[in-house]
Amino acid sequence: MAVYINGTGIISPSGISEAGGFSAWNIPAPDLRFKCVEPDYGSFIDVKAIRRMSRIIKMGVTSSLVALKDARIERPEAIIVGTALGCLEDTVSFLNKLVINKEDLLNPTAFIHSTHNTIASQIALTVKCMGYNSTYVHRNISFETALLDGLLLLHEKTVNSVLVGGLDELTDDSFIILQRLGYFEKWQSTGQKKIGDMTSAGEGSAFFSLSNSKIESSYAKVNDVHLMSFTSKTEVQDIALKMLKDNDLDKVDIVLNGNCDGSDYSELLSSLTTSGKSLPYKELCGEYPTASAFGMYLAAAILRDNKLPHLLRSSFGFPSDIRHILIHNNFRDVHHSLILLSAC
Repeated sequence: MAVYINGTGIISPSGISEAGGFSAWNIPAPDLRFKCVEPDYGSFIDVKAIRRMSRIIKMGVTSSLVALKDARIERPEAIIVGTALGCLEDTVSFLNKLVINKEDLLNPTAFIHSTHNTIASQIALTVKCMGYNSTYVHRNISFETALLDGLLLLHEKTVNSVLVGGLDELTDDSFIILQRLGYFEKWQSTGQKKIGDMTSAGEGSAFFSLSNSKIESSYAKVNDVHLMSFTSKTEVQDIALKMLKDNDLDKVDIVLNGNCDGSDYSELLSSLTTSGKSLPYKELCGEYPTASAFGMYLAAAILRDNKLPHLLRSSFGFPSDIRHILIHNNFRDVHHSLILLSAC
């Protein structure tokens, strides 16, 4: 059974959802850390409610509202969110107060808001959705797990519309800690390359309104999702080929390549395309646990418009008629995912 992407909403380092599509987006300036381009939240959320929301909650609520409006849905029947690190800003705030106040006279608000499911619950409160509500915290396959749950609900016909999203924020403290752990190296003296070809640290929020039915403005349909951990390049290729075969495809038109940390799967992935090329999408959003949600947004928009955006500078030589896109995500050669989308 086909599952359709009927609406999308995104806040990313390259741009946000808007009527002009990618035309107003820009490639982030070379840096070790990418920050999101954020909208005026007051245009989407009640001003009184904004005061009680941390940055990531505002990002999640806003991008979800945009996705629902895009799909012409007032409220979904289910809300599913994938996030690896949750509300880091509130977590740091609570821990700092814990130390400063010596574990006395603690305000529980920051702790309550720091839990990972705060985002999904806040979206539900905003749109008054009383249905299924779940949050998946599976490190760098959190979004894919949430997406799988949404597909299962729709395949079982438990619901007819699902809001699925993936988001993570990068705070000053988390960036310093991740850098100390070796996730992001310092720039070389030229300022142009990164040691070990490391991807910049990123963040973002992307939501999708999924349903069993196609509408006039549907972006694309989700054909298949596959997750892998602690696997080899050969196994990734074998699973990708099986995924294509199961969907009656020999090759896809484009592969969006989510490589990072110097690991190179571009040659393997390029062999799965008719053009013999793959496009790296993390140059536009940076590396973060749910970056694959950005890749899925990018793929859905390409299939809807049937053209590559100006942001992808290496787009020369790609097919003019784009029907099938494979999204690959790779985190430090540990977790891999493959998402196959097709034009409606």
